[in-house]
Amino acid sequence: MPTYDYKCTDCDNEFETTHGIDDTLESCPECGGKVRRLFRPVGIIFKGSGFYKTDTRSDSDNGDGKHGPEKAEKELEKVKEKSSEKKDKSPDKKETGD
Repeated sequence: MPTYDYKCTDCDNEFETTHGIDDTLESCPECGGKVRRLFRPVGIIFKGSGFYKTDTRSDSDNGDGKHGPEKAEKELEKVKEKSSEKKDKSPDKKETGD
């Protein structure tokens, strides 16, 4: 059976109990006051790939219709072009007046 957390609205008593999904608890075991069910974050651990934004996605997932290696080659070419442009503009080059 699932475990549920409750808090009394009268005495602020927090407690947990187990009962069926369809059952409810309506009174505090300490004072008999009205109780509210508490919702706590669930501890989930995602293992494997595909859960994070930084993970690599397969071609069928991204829907762009491009093939993975070709896309990677194009990106590499862009990076090389940018780095060569930076080298051409660098002031470190000295011209010799032969």
